[in-house]
Amino acid sequence: MAKERKQIILQSLAKLLEERNPTKVTTAILAQESGITEAALYRHFPSKRSIFLELFTFCDETIFQKVGDIKKDDSIEPAEKIRLIFFFLMIFLEKNKGFARILSREALGPNEKNVIDAVNQFYERLELAMKQILTPHKELLQLTPGISAHLIISLSEGVISRFIRNGFKETPSGYLENYWVLLSHSLFKE
Repeated sequence: MAKERKQIILQSLAKLLEERNPTKVTTAILAQESGITEAALYRHFPSKRSIFLELFTFCDETIFQKVGDIKKDDSIEPAEKIRLIFFFLMIFLEKNKGFARILSREALGPNEKNVIDAVNQFYERLELAMKQILTPHKELLQLTPGISAHLIISLSEGVISRFIRNGFKETPSGYLENYWVLLSHSLFKE
């Protein structure tokens, strides 16, 4: 039952982050959305920060599970691996808009510094994973593997910010193919 309640709280937080201004998500509103008291909320999580961190951890684990699967599949060419990771990230966030607010850091205030640090580390790890995919094939690249990975992450963060800024109306999937054409021409030699 406790595990079920924790899941309900996390799902409620993700929903609230999608639907409202994230700075207005209080523990009282979260408890109400979850159908429990604030006291019960604190029995499952010691702080609001820990709720955000656990929600972020789920997002992180889901994305890096997929990245790991793509990285180790030797039947996929490097450019296709990068495309699959980029597309997966964008579509995952399109379907989980609350996570987009966390990865943009928009939902995080100064009290969630440990979550902000975790998000920054997430991007560093994702950039490193892409660099590791590209390094053995640097002869295929226009730029160095590090700059190539940096470019992809920079574009990804920009797409996420734009998605949030337009109120989740224009979805990243509507532009993914165009973004990829631009990226692949910038990254890979013909």
